[in-house]
Amino acid sequence: MNDSPESSLVAPALLLELPAADRLAPAPPEFRQSRFHRLADRWSHLVFLACSLLVVALIGGILFFLAARGLAAFLPLTGNTGRTLSFAEVFLSTDWAPSSDHFGILPFLGGSLAVTGLALLLAAPTGILTGVFIAKLAPSWMRSLMRQVMDLLVGIPSVVYGIFGLTIILPLVSHSFLKDAPASGFAISAMILSVMIVPTIVSLATDAFEGLPLSLDEGSQALGSSRWQAIWHVLIPAARPRLLTACVLGLGRAIGEAMAVQMVIGNNPQWIALMREFTDRAPFLRALFTPAATLTTELVQELPNTPTGSPWNNVLFAMGLLLYLLTMVLILATRRFGRNEVA
Repeated sequence: MNDSPESSLVAPALLLELPAADRLAPAPPEFRQSRFHRLADRWSHLVFLACSLLVVALIGGILFFLAARGLAAFLPLTGNTGRTLSFAEVFLSTDWAPSSDHFGILPFLGGSLAVTGLALLLAAPTGILTGVFIAKLAPSWMRSLMRQVMDLLVGIPSVVYGIFGLTIILPLVSHSFLKDAPASGFAISAMILSVMIVPTIVSLATDAFEGLPLSLDEGSQALGSSRWQAIWHVLIPAARPRLLTACVLGLGRAIGEAMAVQMVIGNNPQWIALMREFTDRAPFLRALFTPAATLTTELVQELPNTPTGSPWNNVLFAMGLLLYLLTMVLILATRRFGRNEVA
């Protein structure tokens, strides 16, 4: 290094030639926290930690409670007032007749999967295409209006959807297509559920398309693609992980819905046997408009009226545990899709 006196005078001279905005400000004095601030930071950390642990404890407590009450149907525990059931006669049987000591929940599981599957088939294409329109095609004023409409649909209580389906959709379908025959069943329930989950899918799909780089759209159109070709072959595949996340979240809301479905599905636990007894020539319509039941509707309808500790009551709690585990699986699937998107 050159430590000559001439070199030591160059740096101050250069600093004087720099503008005032580029000169380094003098170092601030050392910041010293008072004892009160240190205690406040420590207690804030403890409060945040306690809130996080409380949420974890609530989730674990709900799971433990449902598992303790639901598994009591299959274990000889104290407090049970009836016989111990087997997993096969509960989860693999279609015979639900508690008065005859039969507790097969397969019709309710099948009803839940059928209703939510039909609802997702209706809501997923509608929600994704609506998200494409809002993000890429709609003018700014319409984009703002449709976002407000989606927020309004999310805020409507589920019982309002049920009342609308019970008083408007059911009579309309019955008079128009079924010659005044009952219209309760999977079709109307799936229609109501699809309207309820469409806003969730639309909001997430819109965010997914708006988060894509503009270079994808511009590059595809520069290569000669039409507007629809760019959307179908470039934008939708690029947003696929987030679109799958939107569909899974919509499915999670649909599978746990109770009130709206209960008001329009008919609440018949023997819907499989009833479907076999019908002799009309339209099996597809027979399947869509057969009064049925789901896990949630049966829980709402029968759980308050069953004695505690009975096999009937324990099986209902087992159905609640099954719903809880299905929801957890859907949440884990959503996180998996999110990790794939980040990767």
